[in-house]
Amino acid sequence: MEKPYVSVIIPTYNSAATISSTIEGCLSQDYPGEKIEIIVVDDGSGDNTRDVVRKFPVKYVYQKRGGPASARNNGWRNSKGEVLCFIDADCVPYKDWISRLLRHCDKKDVGAVAGSYAVDGSKYLLDTFVHSEIKYRHSMMPEFSNSFGTYNVLIKRSVMEELGGFDPSYFRASGEDSDLSYRLIKAGHKIYFERSALVSHYNILRFLEYLRVQFRHSYWRMKLYKKNYSMIAKDEYGYWKDFLEVVLVLATFVVLLLNLKIKYTVLAVLFVVLFAIQIPLPLRISFKRRDVRYLIFCLVTFFRAFARILGGIFGFVSFWIFKKG
Repeated sequence: MEKPYVSVIIPTYNSAATISSTIEGCLSQDYPGEKIEIIVVDDGSGDNTRDVVRKFPVKYVYQKRGGPASARNNGWRNSKGEVLCFIDADCVPYKDWISRLLRHCDKKDVGAVAGSYAVDGSKYLLDTFVHSEIKYRHSMMPEFSNSFGTYNVLIKRSVMEELGGFDPSYFRASGEDSDLSYRLIKAGHKIYFERSALVSHYNILRFLEYLRVQFRHSYWRMKLYKKNYSMIAKDEYGYWKDFLEVVLVLATFVVLLLNLKIKYTVLAVLFVVLFAIQIPLPLRISFKRRDVRYLIFCLVTFFRAFARILGGIFGFVSFWIFKKG
């Protein structure tokens, strides 16, 4: 069977420091070069991203700042591939990335194939911890998933045309991939999860920045759930700990507002339980990596729980009460 023509879409914003590695990885695939086109969509960068991209034999598209969903739409609409591969501008695909994703295109009703990601040789503990947590979550996901991340996904062009692409009202990098995932499934297509199709994520995480990103993700997730409320309890990326955190943190906020004689006792119990459920994962990672320093991430995920719930509260007020967006 003839190999399909593949369009690789890379949305970028101020990515001059990382985009070279991304493009080089896409140009070095073990898939026939004449069957691949690479399209970089510059979402109004203020740095020298344009100069860096134009050193490579790729298609460069510039647009005024519209967000990653808008940039991805601009990219695939300016492409000619029957298969569309999306990757972020701070990721580097493994040499067999496209080949592994393509293995599953012929499966019955498959409209998209999602991959996973790695952190190769990062010296930063938070990077490797987050990656280890994602690997753990991915290990529990089924063969056919109900969502994908746009840092690593293949989508058939016919499916994108049927669905109309990404919703550009998600003008930050949060929720637009899940929104398209849910619409894809509702249209009768399937998402195959190929955990061996990898991209390496270049990211230097810092504690406060990490909490801010978690706040933002939860904020936009309220927009996603307003439109897809039936999916709230069906998120396969999450597990029991995520849902228990919601209960415990919300209970903490409620107790803080109440005038109870035993307020501080109740708060202490809630904090102890919330901290206790953070221990298993860092402990697991510490044993696996033989590095006790990962135990400190009990505190990181403890504070992350509050950042996520606060983001969700603000998002709920914005999208559910004030009808924003």
